[in-house]
This record gives sequence, structure tokens and C-alpha cells, in this order.
Amino acid sequence: MKVSLSKGFTLAAAASAAMLLAACGGGGGDSSSSSTPSATTSINGKAVDFYLSGATVSFLDCKDSAGKALTTTTNSTGDFTFPANCTKSALSVSGGTDIGTGLPFNGVMQAPAVEYRSGITPMISPLTTLVAQLGADQAAALATKLGLGGKDLLNADPLTDADVLKAAVVVQQLVEQISKTLQGVATGAGGTLSADAAAAAAAKAVAGVINSASGTVSLTSTATVTDAIKASVKNAQSSLPSTLQGSIDTVAANVAALATPLVSKQVSDVSTALGTIKLGGNATATVSALKGSGALNALKDSSQSTLSSTLASATSASVLTNAGNAGNLATLGNAVATGSAADVQSAAGSVQGLDSGKLAAVVDKVTLNDYVQASNILINNQSVTIADQMSVVGDLSDIKATLKEIGAPFGTGATDIRLGLHYSYNGNTVDVVFEKVSLVFSGGNLVSATFPANTNYSFLVTGSVPVSATLANGAADSLSSGNGQFTLPYAAILNKVKNSGVLNSTQLAALTPSAPGSVDVAFAVAGVDGSDVKLGIGTGTAAKYTSRVTVQTSGSQVSGYGLKSTITLNQPS
Repeated sequence: MKVSLSKGFTLAAAASAAMLLAACGGGGGDSSSSSTPSATTSINGKAVDFYLSGATVSFLDCKDSAGKALTTTTNSTGDFTFPANCTKSALSVSGGTDIGTGLPFNGVMQAPAVEYRSGITPMISPLTTLVAQLGADQAAALATKLGLGGKDLLNADPLTDADVLKAAVVVQQLVEQISKTLQGVATGAGGTLSADAAAAAAAKAVAGVINSASGTVSLTSTATVTDAIKASVKNAQSSLPSTLQGSIDTVAANVAALATPLVSKQVSDVSTALGTIKLGGNATATVSALKGSGALNALKDSSQSTLSSTLASATSASVLTNAGNAGNLATLGNAVATGSAADVQSAAGSVQGLDSGKLAAVVDKVTLNDYVQASNILINNQSVTIADQMSVVGDLSDIKATLKEIGAPFGTGATDIRLGLHYSYNGNTVDVVFEKVSLVFSGGNLVSATFPANTNYSFLVTGSVPVSATLANGAADSLSSGNGQFTLPYAAILNKVKNSGVLNSTQLAALTPSAPGSVDVAFAVAGVDGSDVKLGIGTGTAAKYTSRVTVQTSGSQVSGYGLKSTITLNQPS
């Protein structure tokens, strides 16, 4: 997939949409035409983020006798039927439950009015919402800029096309997080902005950014998110408090400085967690597999999060209309997105006029409570500080970390995890998934970590020696080394590949990370049932979560919290 992409739209956009889109037809015309339904033809559509169950569909161009838009309700798989004598209408959908997350759908999505085509099921999705902003004739161009060239965005069911599904989910999250930010901005300035108006401004902005791009768009990039937030603030200008309207360019720049780090991270987390989606035999199987891998946890977190609106609401009109605040607001935004509670408090001290109560709520939201703490990192038994770039002496053999239970990171369940390990070296990548690793803690300290016998693992090697396999572990492996240390056994991975007999010694040598050189490493953890197991570094108010990471083999996937870094391997002096 070429694009790193993901809730909301609005009935408020209906008025402008109706001016651009054709009104509802009555089913007239040549009955022999394949594009015109007969009097007895039913037109069926689908509402999809994942499928929306029990959602309300409004036919904006088809009215009842009182002049109100006709409505219907979706079934458990998002299906709905057009009313009699309504064969062409702009559509909107709201409410219901997203079958992917199991959460209420709080946004609004739209689709433009298009001509009926026999055998084609029209969609209402995050992607058709963007098309509604640009016009149906721009659907193909929009698809190309999203890295979906050749896809029919108006009629492609995302649950039957993995690339379209990922794009739709991530687009929806981008629109939703910007919408929440706009509502927070209005609240902080002493006003209000309806969810519909905020979503309208956000969707129009995202569509405009894509439309103006010169090539394929990455909707997780900070540049794209910055442009979309700025445009959304300007789109919402007339609905924002009057104290903001007169300095809208400054307000837009300041809101973008503050919110871009957080919005970009939330959307990137969703995109990363989804990985490369592999469709099941049906929608239920696809959703089940995504849940089991942990891939939907980031989406749930993003959908339920109020952090972006709370952060924005901590700013007042005096803060947002002061052009000199941009740098400090960016620092604060970065601290909220990737830092600790202490980092947020420190950064906030440089911005005068913040609401202390709202800021306290932000600090509370980023404070870690229930997590597995990783500390005292050793690579080849050499102590290192966790960073994006690390350096050690010698070939890569293993990475160790002291693990502790802080609070209740496993809930009431067993302390078992699924573990994904990845490294890239010398033009090759190696990905391994252990389906179960049993952890034992006592008094919060790690006592043992075991990869049990007869437990499945899978590996995928790509590059000069591509190979994949799923095997059962013959004998139990200990992944702990005393003193509460957990071992990520990169050397043992190669031994398992070797013992499988699928590669010879020369091929294995090409996969062995050796000095001098560099290797990209990563790991991800999730509960064996797909639940989130939060991983953090640091203690108290200095603690912060690690990154979202996904590791995939041909037959398995682990999406969860983890670490990733580039390690430089130096020869001994």
C-alpha cells in the first residue's frame, strides 16, 4: 500500500452538497436502460467505517410531505435500502455501532448523489465523505492520490478490499481527531462548536489537502496534518467565537502547532497497528483476525480518546491569537504526544494563559498507571539508553531488559503475551511471531519468561533468501536471564530458522547482523487474546509509553506496544 492513512462528518454540509449534487429522481426514464431502475427495483447500499449496525441513513434529496429528508436504519452488516421512488440522492449516515471496534459511531459520513447502476451497491464511507467534498467526478483522482489508483471509492466495499479498508479507517480517524481539536478550540475561547460543524470543516480540509497534492499523499505525515488542521480552522471561522475570528490565520497556525504532534501520532498509531490487512473469508473473519492480533486496540484508543479536545480547550483566545506562542505550543504538543506527565508540565510552564484545570486533565490522561515497565536495557550485555539510534560493540546476539509490573497491565487475565520480533539487515528482513510467551511476576518483579514447548511460532524472511514457515517449538525456551531480565533472543531466532532446515549455512550468514554494520530492530507485544499490554519506560511522572509496533509473518500478526531502533554494530577496537 502506498499511503499511510483513518471519524466524522456532518449534516451541516448537506446544504452546500445539495447545491452541487442532483436532486432525487423518481425512477423515470427508459426502463430498458441498465442505469435506470424499474418501478420494482430496490436499490441497496452499505454504511461502512467497519460496517455500521443500527445507524441512521438520511436521503438528503428525498423528502417526506413535511419536507424532511427520508431516513432508514442499517442492519447488522451495514445494509440499507433506498425508499420507494428515491433512486438518486446525496446520503449521510450517523449513529449506530461500528462492528470493528464495538463502539458507538459518533461521527457523520456522506456520499454524493450518483446515477444508479444495476448490480452496484453504493457505499457511504470515510472515502465517499471526501468525494462528497470534491464532487463525484473527482473520485478517480482522489483514489490515485490516496495510493488507491483504479479503485472505485464510491462503490468498493472496504470489507472486501484490504487497501480500501485501511485507507477508510485511517482517513476517518484523521477527520475525527481534527474535529475533536476544533471543538476544543471553541470551548477554550468561551464558545461552542457543534460536532457536525467541526466534522464538516475537518472533512472539507482533508479533502482539500489531498486534492491539492502533487502526488501520493501520506495522511500520517506532519506536513499533511499541519495543512489539514490549518485549513479546518479557517473552514470553521464563522462558527468559532468572535474573539478568534479576527486573527484566524494566527489562530490556525497556533492550533496546528499545538495539535499536529498529537493528531499525527494518533493517526500513525492506527495505521501502524493495522499493518498490512489480510482479509478473511468474510467480514466477521476479518474483524476477528484483526482483534486477535491486537490491531484494533489503537483504533479503539483513538476513537475513545478526548485528549486532543481537552488539550485544545486548555488554550484561551489570548493564547491562540498571540503569534509569539507558536514555538512553545509546538513544544507542548510534542510533550503531550510523546512525552511524560513531567514533560507536559514543564512545557506548559512556557505558555502563559493556559487553563490550569484543563491542563491538569491533560497531565492525568498522559500519566501511566497500569503498564509493564522496561528498564536497564542491555545489548550484547552492554548498557544502553533507549533511543531511536543506539550503538554497541560486536555482532547482535540479544537484547535484554528488566521488566516490572506497574499496577495491573494484564487486567485480571494471565500474564501471557504474544511476541513479535523483527530486524532488517543487509537488504533482508526477518520477522518472527511467538504465539505464546508465559511471564511470571512476583511482587511486581519478573521471575521467569518461557516460550513453552509445543507452542507455534512462525517466521518470514524477505530479501535475497525469501522463505516462510509455521512450526511448533520442540522444547521450552527460557527467555529470562535472572535479575528480572527478559531476553529478546535475536541469535536464537536464527537458530530456529537454521533448525527448520529451510536455509543453508551461507544463507544464514547473510542474515546474521555482524559488525561493522547497522541493523533495524523492533518488537511488539499483545495479550494472547489480542488485548493491549501497555509497555512503558521510566517511573512516576517521568514514565511514558513506548511506540506502537506491528510485526507480521505470512500467517500471523502481533500489533501492540513495543520498541524500535537502529543499532550500529561496531568492531572491537
